[in-house]
Amino acid sequence: MPLLEYHQSHINYEFRDHPKGNHGTLVLLHGFLEDSRMWKELTPNLEHIGSILMIDLPGHGKTPSFGYEHTMDFMAGCVRAVLDHLDVTKCVLLGHSMGGYAALAFTHLYPTYLTGLGLFFSTPEADSPERVEMRFRAAELVKKNKNAFIRAAIPQLFDLDTRNSYKDEISSQIQESLTLETQGILASLMGMRSRPDRTSVLYDPPSQLVPSRIAVFAGEKDTVIPFQGVQGWWNAESVGFRYLSDHGHMGHISDSKRCGMAIAEWWQTLLP
Repeated sequence: MPLLEYHQSHINYEFRDHPKGNHGTLVLLHGFLEDSRMWKELTPNLEHIGSILMIDLPGHGKTPSFGYEHTMDFMAGCVRAVLDHLDVTKCVLLGHSMGGYAALAFTHLYPTYLTGLGLFFSTPEADSPERVEMRFRAAELVKKNKNAFIRAAIPQLFDLDTRNSYKDEISSQIQESLTLETQGILASLMGMRSRPDRTSVLYDPPSQLVPSRIAVFAGEKDTVIPFQGVQGWWNAESVGFRYLSDHGHMGHISDSKRCGMAIAEWWQTLLP
């Protein structure tokens, strides 16, 4: 996978150029403790539509940490750097969980690049006070024993039924996450903790996302971003595509086929 030099370090990405596809470029941003490999079960449904760009966000995959805190704005800047490097001026952006937070920041900072925005089991809302406190506690655990934190955290991303049915996949995700560096995890925790509320992106979106160019993918059994909370902004007028999985937060694993088909359906409605 190619590396882009950035801020005295580098960003890892994979670009699958499909010049015959007529729907431009889809940018996929992974979640916390993941990397670009999370999309491997979904991309077979997407590769015939257009080009696909997958980026390892700071502190994840093969992209190293850049400092004490990776704000969502900083992550958005990394995405823009890769797009500029590849001369991609228009794209559809889809982010899972933390990747959705970075995608919202990108929308706020660089709206002219976008022809579509997708929140994949993510939320535009800021952390609640309880969630902020949880981030601090998580950071202390990471400092003491990163591997123990990962082994405890990954299963909690799945609802109970999925944990029992996808033990091998969960074990595989744990092994991948164990390769992450402590500082990268800490920097992302701090960045998620400090992110601002971005619900205005849904209720007053930039002109590039009107009409109805925003998609929301949610899970009935999501234990991280409960659907009860999602319903507050699920019906925003700018949201033109909705997919409700009967699984949880990690739909790319537990509901991969249907999620892949839903992403493809949405993307094909968005001509550049």
